[in-house]
Amino acid sequence: MILVLGGSGLLGSAILRHLHRQRYPARVLTRGMGDWRSSNIPNLKQQGTEVVVGEMTDPNVLAKAISGCTAVIHAGGSFFQSNAQTMKSEHLDVVGELARIAESGGVQRFIHVSCLGASEHSASAMMQYKWEAEQVIKDTRFYWTIVRPSYFFGTSFPFLSALLPVLKLKPVIPIPGAGLCELEPVFVDDVANVIVQSLYNRGSVSKTYEIGGPVTYTLLEFIELVKEYMKIKTALMHIPTDSADKTAKVFGKIVKNVHTDLIGLMSVDSICKNEEQQLPVELSGMTLEEHLGTIIQNL
Repeated sequence: MILVLGGSGLLGSAILRHLHRQRYPARVLTRGMGDWRSSNIPNLKQQGTEVVVGEMTDPNVLAKAISGCTAVIHAGGSFFQSNAQTMKSEHLDVVGELARIAESGGVQRFIHVSCLGASEHSASAMMQYKWEAEQVIKDTRFYWTIVRPSYFFGTSFPFLSALLPVLKLKPVIPIPGAGLCELEPVFVDDVANVIVQSLYNRGSVSKTYEIGGPVTYTLLEFIELVKEYMKIKTALMHIPTDSADKTAKVFGKIVKNVHTDLIGLMSVDSICKNEEQQLPVELSGMTLEEHLGTIIQNL
């Protein structure tokens, strides 16, 4: 049995599709929150997925979800957090508890989804937590693989959703620094395919895979592209990076639903740097612009 954490999210749903195509038995841990009419639990069960309902932060729930599993795919951790403590809990603390319980529960294979840009000294707190979580997994006895995708897209684009409150600001849209940090948006099915093809691939053990899309954008280029699609005419205003922390605090007060770490994320690269790596499967080459119109309609 394979446990997928984050199975109701954009990436987790794609992972489940690929697991089912391979006829792998899958189990999902989901919060099960929301109105029953919009619940994804019936759909998961109809697909043949076992469902455990509860919070990842509850050790008893984790132990129940892990029981009987030989492999774990951790694709959890919301892109949206209301405060810094929640962000640390979801992207770091949960990983440590999950690793501890999975090791004691006999799990052998562990695939951990991090992200491009994860770094010990990143300007983004979330990227620092992602890097620390990678070290937690590397220090275990698992046959581990770490997957580092750039910002992924499909029917939605979480990074764009996080940017949306800022893009709607007037009279100007603030950009940290020169706006020259780079990102390589990647098709979510490509990321899911790499994860599932890595699962029982011995050559993937103790490997860190970087996954980016075929087009590299600077932050400025990306925002101008989105502005064009959304017909936004607001001018951009560059803000010094030494005042980005103050700006982030102001954002949190004047903009509803803004990502706690958005200014940090807008200041770091999310691109592949390991040009010599060999992924276990070829990527599709799908570009963001092939999906951007639909993504914006779904915002």
